[in-house]
Amino acid sequence: MEESQVQQPTVETTTPPEAVKVLEPAPQANFEPVNQSVQKGQWILAQVVSFLSQLSENLGRLFGENQQLLINLGIIIGALIAFRVSLAVIAALNEIPLVAPTFELVGIAYSVWFISRYLLSSTNRQELAQIVQGFLNK
Repeated sequence: MEESQVQQPTVETTTPPEAVKVLEPAPQANFEPVNQSVQKGQWILAQVVSFLSQLSENLGRLFGENQQLLINLGIIIGALIAFRVSLAVIAALNEIPLVAPTFELVGIAYSVWFISRYLLSSTNRQELAQIVQGFLNK
């Protein structure tokens, strides 16, 4: 029986980050179906090992190139989570008897105070405009 030599794909563990490894196609030889399946399995295993060995380098490069975008996405997701939690807390407080009417009374009282303090006279309206303008300038 003649032994045929099949080249096994090699996996390089030390590749520079700028080098791009070109994947070789699976060997196509006329072997028995079992041997061909084994060779394809070994080729797939070699590709998986190659991918996993370069995973940390690829992830590091991805985070390095898109750092600001990822930070912004994290802030947006955090704000959405905080908003949902605050809505859940408010909904839970509204279920407690007498808390919702108390909040309504506090809101009405603050609105009456704000209107009487800042909106009824023109001098107070000018004072409010200066406060708002100073806040916008900051």
